[in-house]
Amino acid sequence: MKLKIISLLTTSLLVLTLQAQEKVTVTINYGEEKLSQAFQVNWQEGMTAMLAVQSCANVTTHPVKDYIFVSTINGISTVAGKKAWYYTVNNESTHKLAFRYPVNPGDTVEWIYKKDVCSAIKQKQPCEK
Repeated sequence: MKLKIISLLTTSLLVLTLQAQEKVTVTINYGEEKLSQAFQVNWQEGMTAMLAVQSCANVTTHPVKDYIFVSTINGISTVAGKKAWYYTVNNESTHKLAFRYPVNPGDTVEWIYKKDVCSAIKQKQPCEK
């Protein structure tokens, strides 16, 4: 009987672990504008950092040539040269634009509203590719 219970608990734990791995955590850090939010979204084949945030927030983007930039998340907008939206995956900078960066099950994507260091106003080289 004890062996059956241990086996059942082990199986349940494995199922919960596998289900958690099929999720992506999206955190939105609004800086001083408002409280941060965290979401669990279902991972899908081909999901990017951009698609992950778009699946749980109201996101506005703007194209510049072959690039797509996030300009607003849930009403908090980029102010060129002052504040902008940046993101990390698993606490690491990707050095790629969000619409090009694939995410995997279990990843954590954090969107952060912070000082704009990549604005074309002062930038001599592109910040991200």
